Amino acid sequence: MCGLEAITIAGMAMGAASGTATAVGEADAASKNAAIINQQAKLEYGAQERQRLVETDAALKEGYQSSLETDRAVSQVRASGEGMGGTTAALQVAEQKRQGALSIANVKDRIRGADANLAMAGKHTQIAAENRIAAQSANPFTTITNIATSGISNYGMFQK
Repeated sequence: MCGLEAITIAGMAMGAASGTATAVGEADAASKNAAIINQQAKLEYGAQERQRLVETDAALKEGYQSSLETDRAVSQVRASGEGMGGTTAALQVAEQKRQGALSIANVKDRIRGADANLAMAGKHTQIAAENRIAAQSANPFTTITNIATSGISNYGMFQK
């Protein structure tokens, strides 16, 4: 092997080493980016859970308020209905109870809606994080090709 061939092979080796170093750097950056994406997803999950709790608590408070209003209205009808003839008082009590039951059913619907929103938002966050991580990941074939072409591009670098 003559000196020129040795220098040419050295250039090729230096190019391959440069390509390898670049690939390692890209892999490290992708790993750090994936960790950041995972942390961000966890923060989003926390915010989504907080929102579900806020919505659920608000719905439960409205349900309790509806229950109190129903009881108060029924008591008022009974108190004012003393001595009333016919079924008027009973009909008014039944209507108040129906309104209270409807309000409580609405509360249950809001709670189920908050749970469903949490599940869907969580799935959205998970898929988005997975997609961002996949976009950050280095393709092994591309990495190998880049290393090889770095070496080949430097193959004749030191020739005159």
